[in-house]
Amino acid sequence: MMWRWQHWMVVLLVTVAAVSGNNYEGLAGHQIWSLESELAVELVDQLQAQGLLDVVAHTERTRTVRVTPEFASLVQKELHGAGHNYSVKVEDLAKHLQKEKDEKTRQIHRAESCTATSCPFPLTYSYMTFQQMEWYLKELAKNPWVEVRSIGRSILDRDIWMVHIKSGECKGRKELYPNRCRRRASSKPMAVWLEGGIHAREWISPAVTLQLIHQITKDCCVTQDLDVYVVPMANPDGYVYSWTTDRFWRKNRRSNSGSTCDGVDLNRNWDYHFGVGASDEPCSQVYKGTKAFSEPETQALRDAMLQVASKGNLKLMIAFHSYGQVLMYPWGWTADKAPDQQDMVRLGKSFVMKAKSNYGTHYRVINAANDFYFASGSTDDWSKGVLKTKYVYTLELRDEGGHGFDLPATKILPNSMEVLAGLKAVFRKIISKKRTTNTVVL
Repeated sequence: MMWRWQHWMVVLLVTVAAVSGNNYEGLAGHQIWSLESELAVELVDQLQAQGLLDVVAHTERTRTVRVTPEFASLVQKELHGAGHNYSVKVEDLAKHLQKEKDEKTRQIHRAESCTATSCPFPLTYSYMTFQQMEWYLKELAKNPWVEVRSIGRSILDRDIWMVHIKSGECKGRKELYPNRCRRRASSKPMAVWLEGGIHAREWISPAVTLQLIHQITKDCCVTQDLDVYVVPMANPDGYVYSWTTDRFWRKNRRSNSGSTCDGVDLNRNWDYHFGVGASDEPCSQVYKGTKAFSEPETQALRDAMLQVASKGNLKLMIAFHSYGQVLMYPWGWTADKAPDQQDMVRLGKSFVMKAKSNYGTHYRVINAANDFYFASGSTDDWSKGVLKTKYVYTLELRDEGGHGFDLPATKILPNSMEVLAGLKAVFRKIISKKRTTNTVVL
């Protein structure tokens, strides 16, 4: 994607009305710098690994970074010493956010509610708190074709919830779902795994994942031949912290021994070529942790995925992130080709084509290492390398930089619907060989 720096005036807005507490107060004095030289990319990534800056947007050739007051002069010295220029796009992040809060145009939202006693739908015009997510999942669990269970607890003892939308559960639901569905081809359905919310500041990820859960549970034709497993919020502690304290928080909330910096990047903590494209510096946004699977969150995800894969039918894994509108396939740790690469590209193009049909949103199918950046210890590489899942992707959701991490809540529904369309196309492709040609009315 081509980064347009002026979009950062929108990227850094916070949906303050939805947030309890001042989650940008700690950003006083932080600045946003833009580097548009391809030659600067390697140095910037090195500085991020050292914990000296935070890369908040990137293309193959550019980097946009957040720099803190304590490291600004050092980063400037490193860049200038290497002959790289930069431009300051935001002088003071906290003041900028406050100004934009005061000037923000009012938006009309539909009336929505989600309470402990009544939360039948995920919110579509507001981002949900973690507590509201739990209220919705409690309601969801009342459906007999859905299992909701905790697969483990976070470092601060919050539940990590997994939703299992069971296959072949259309019986008795004809009056609710009168669609024409093809008969199941096998008593052994295939399984898919969807992961959301592993990076705290990427709020659109769990929002879309919850919408997908809601839509899929309403359409039993989708799951006639599929067991769908979804973790909508893989990093609950970090997510809560991004609401209460720091809107740009990315990691979990591990208290790192011997360091004043907290958190481990859960998407660098998986045990597959652990350490490539990650950092051993706790202050870095891509800190990998003391060892692979050091964190209870990744341990819980690993154990649940191993259990699903042990049945021998895990066909697809997608991790939902933001932003960039790209569907990435492995490897991230090396530029070498992964097994099934052509098949992953081909299936990815089916997603892109169908996702574009609703709103014209364009996604690209790219390779993680060659077209984005090197990174290991991630869910996708581990799923491909260890579980041998055939189709593995990381989906970077909307947008391409106009709003970035702070995508307006009004985009939740359209982003979800285009992803659902693309996902259904993918589902149809992977189960087509197992289905019969006969159709029946349920």
